Amino acid sequence: MKIKIHKIKIFIRNHRVAVIVALIAVLVSCGILIYNYWSLNSNEIKTSKVVVTAKPKETKVAAPLTGLLVDPSVINRRPLAVVIENHPDARPQSGYTKADLVYETLAEGGITRTLAIYQSEKATEIGPVRSARVYFIDWLSEYKAAFVHVGGNIDALDEITVQNIPDINQFYFGSYFWRATDRYAPHNVYTSSEKLSEALKAAKISETTEIAPLSFKKDVAVSQRPATQSLVINFSSALFVASYNYDPKTNDYLRSVGGVPHLDKVSNSQLRVKNIVVQYESISPGVSRDGEQIMDISTIGKGKALVFQDGKAINATWTKENQAARTKIIDEVGKEISFNPGQTWFEIVPMTATVSY
Repeated sequence: MKIKIHKIKIFIRNHRVAVIVALIAVLVSCGILIYNYWSLNSNEIKTSKVVVTAKPKETKVAAPLTGLLVDPSVINRRPLAVVIENHPDARPQSGYTKADLVYETLAEGGITRTLAIYQSEKATEIGPVRSARVYFIDWLSEYKAAFVHVGGNIDALDEITVQNIPDINQFYFGSYFWRATDRYAPHNVYTSSEKLSEALKAAKISETTEIAPLSFKKDVAVSQRPATQSLVINFSSALFVASYNYDPKTNDYLRSVGGVPHLDKVSNSQLRVKNIVVQYESISPGVSRDGEQIMDISTIGKGKALVFQDGKAINATWTKENQAARTKIIDEVGKEISFNPGQTWFEIVPMTATVSY
């Protein structure tokens, strides 16, 4: 071992310059390797900083009448309250699937009629559109909606003028409606969200307004949903029986009318409803100021109600203080009921109506 060390010393002494050059070369190579290593890792860090970006903030907000997420520009869009008939010759109707809220009640002769309110979504076809009634004005006033209809009885037309209701009457704004060729009058008048937007401009009605939102909650967990629930509302004859069957998978209700699935003409799909509110009100035949047959409905005051959501029935009370006041649905302990996000139907029935569930 000592001999090897001695030989190394002699070698270094005899080749001093070459050894120094070799050492310098080694040190330079190590330096280059170290520099490349840190440079590579530095680039990786910089690259990771570029790739890993902050999660974008949610820009959508809850629509005031459905609770579903929409673009903020939708929030103050003026609602459109459209009278849609429910005569058998009017079925299937167009545009129900795009409505935020729908009111259904009796018109003359035991025929039911609806008021569909559009705010968060736009429909390419809505109808058949029919004539105005006073009670529809009381409900649409809760949402500052523009009233869309084809004429009306004299009491309703009087009320529109007296209350200064934003009004799109087909009699005066006919170019914003059309008549379908596959149906006969009076079951063939249609419009659309786009045409009604143009009509608002023509009528110099503001397309925006502040809307007080409804109260919403989350859908119950799947484990808390019952397997089935059904609801049958007898308005008058069998042709106008409204029924609903609960679907636990989607936590909504499939609607039928007259014993068959109620379809939307545009989508050809059965109507699905998230919340159903049955309001018992005083409904009786009457006569308008010029002798027309009408239905008197006591929309102001309070009464019994039932709410169907999450596959369950909730006993409740409805209250409405005046025409412009929002109807409140109160449970048995005095708390206002919140809705599941989605479409809600208000079924306004006579005090004597048979409602089975």
